[in-house]
Amino acid sequence: MPNSSKKVDTVLIDADITAFQVCASAEVETEWDDDVWTLHSDWNRVRIDFGEAINAIQDITACSSVILAFTSKPNFRKTVYPPYKSNRKKARRPMHLQRIREWARDHWEVHEYDGVEGDDVLGILATTEDTYGIYSADKDLKTVPAMLWSNDEQFFYPQAEPVADWWFMAQTLTGDTTDGYPGCPGIGPKRASDLLGEPGAAPIEELWPRVVKAYEAKGLTEEDALTQARCARILRKTDWNPLTGDPILWTPPKAS
Repeated sequence: MPNSSKKVDTVLIDADITAFQVCASAEVETEWDDDVWTLHSDWNRVRIDFGEAINAIQDITACSSVILAFTSKPNFRKTVYPPYKSNRKKARRPMHLQRIREWARDHWEVHEYDGVEGDDVLGILATTEDTYGIYSADKDLKTVPAMLWSNDEQFFYPQAEPVADWWFMAQTLTGDTTDGYPGCPGIGPKRASDLLGEPGAAPIEELWPRVVKAYEAKGLTEEDALTQARCARILRKTDWNPLTGDPILWTPPKAS
């Protein structure tokens, strides 16, 4: 777990979100007549807007350096749970999305690891260096025991490991419809909170049996719960083999 007494001087940016937002907002629809519409995007605007967005994040966080994290394919979670993110197959990606990724590599330090998502890159780096912090709007990053700027609230706070583990177990229960894994049937955030108690109040060794019991109450098994947990788990340094470049699938803690 990062030492909160250390000053965070490098911000890790969820560049997947930033790039998508910038590219999508740059698209312009034009109606030529009732039957002809075109869609265009100005590359210069995309490039400038992306650079300004990164600079704005660095200003907000007051960090001396930035690292951008991008997603790479194939996604290892599809081997764990084949329907993972299958709901996104038909979604059109905005123009210039791949181009801005390539352009970013020439202007910032960019990290992307084969087979894992940008969130995982953030989690691995942030739990490896205690002078790194994360900037992301994605609620999944609450499951990482690291310093986090949440850009919906724009504040800086330490994410202690028991709190991060609580969010991880909560996500295992509720699932994520955006990412296409269901969690435990019938359990939403309120029910998950009731089952798990206050964030950080109990170690994961106590939380996991509560999660399993909830799945079994729905006629499912611990293996079903484990599959969902492995979808929900944002990789930390302990979940990554740097020698082989492979994720290490999460295993349940042993009861103390």
